[in-house]
Amino acid sequence: MIYDLIVAGAGASGMTAAICATDADIYKQFQHKADQTRKRSVLIIEKNKKIGKKLYATGNGRCNLSNSSFRLECYNSKNEFFPYKVIGAKDYQIVNQFAEQLGVAVNDEHGYYYPMSRQASTIVWAFNDRLKKNQIQVHTGETVIGLEEQSDHTYCIQTDQGQYYARNIVLACGGAAAPALGGTDAGCSLLDQLGIPYYPFQPALCKLQVKEKMSGLAGVRSKALVTVMDASSEIHAQEFGEVQFTGQSLSGIVIFNLSHTAGEMLQDGESVSLCLDLVPDINEADLYMHFRKFRTNNPERSLQACLNGFVHEKLATYILEQCRWKQERISELNDVELQKLADQIKKLTFHVTATAGAEDAQVSRGGADTRFIDPETMKLTVQEHVYVIGELLDTDGICGGYNLMWAVITGMKAGFSIYDSN
Repeated sequence: MIYDLIVAGAGASGMTAAICATDADIYKQFQHKADQTRKRSVLIIEKNKKIGKKLYATGNGRCNLSNSSFRLECYNSKNEFFPYKVIGAKDYQIVNQFAEQLGVAVNDEHGYYYPMSRQASTIVWAFNDRLKKNQIQVHTGETVIGLEEQSDHTYCIQTDQGQYYARNIVLACGGAAAPALGGTDAGCSLLDQLGIPYYPFQPALCKLQVKEKMSGLAGVRSKALVTVMDASSEIHAQEFGEVQFTGQSLSGIVIFNLSHTAGEMLQDGESVSLCLDLVPDINEADLYMHFRKFRTNNPERSLQACLNGFVHEKLATYILEQCRWKQERISELNDVELQKLADQIKKLTFHVTATAGAEDAQVSRGGADTRFIDPETMKLTVQEHVYVIGELLDTDGICGGYNLMWAVITGMKAGFSIYDSN
């Protein structure tokens, strides 16, 4: 038997592609074209024993479907503008409408969209029901290990359990993040067999390990403007958010979002530092003047007391330890030392030594070189009937539903292209 389509991977992108390649109602709703109902034979091959395994963990189990906020920093790629040829500012609405078409009620939580149930399992069940309705075959616990174009321009797909043939192939194998949930770099091997360049997978959306010893800060959370800098103090990225201190690492959404840039710099052999402005709403000159006034009005108060109200008490202790002063009272500090104290709060610096490993990453950076991908169809420009979608592409998003949006939109583009094909 020659299938019309074989999809490698039953994550969000792969299941979306299979559904959009077979569903006349979805095709009409989103493509705004007359019904071209076509019966297609489709097989999804999934290495895990269950479909959508990573989806269950998305959004801490709540499944952040999409996000109405959209800016250039939402996606990272070596091919910088490729993501924005694929996905646009209003595409969160398409993702939400697609979920609703599958029967999932969507709730708006200040621009973050979730299933009304707040359970990721709702999405997986909806996908599963539509796959059954569209008579899409699913083989779980089976791994695609090879593919080869035949003389008649069909493809032979080799798995660890047998061979299959198809007219169209969608590679939706995902990335290497979270191996406990099925993350692997097997998709890169398939790209290699097709002669498609790719960037090896590296962890993204993850903690950053630092050189400084800060066990006393474990469990502390603090809002900060975080800047990624190199050895010459050149700024590479910057974001405001809550930083979580975890012993030898920095964590939190703001750190996750900056981990792509930091990881790339480390990979290129650059020195990476994180500069934390703990009071971004106060400029350094005003902070210095506050300390001078505090010294005048409260000469007997401790240095720790001087920092109260500005930073967490454990952070205050850490900052004073970095200053290495023997003085205990604010009156014992001169103006130069007060300036140093203000500087420490505005520019608390940590030196990054590594990213967390793949096992602790939410997504991977790296994947197929997008210069070989048509952004309208997700089709390989050098292989007419092969599509690459989702995390297997060299594009990764920040936290907040952007990676699931990417999975669905790329899956829809590939699926509709196949639906349109003869």
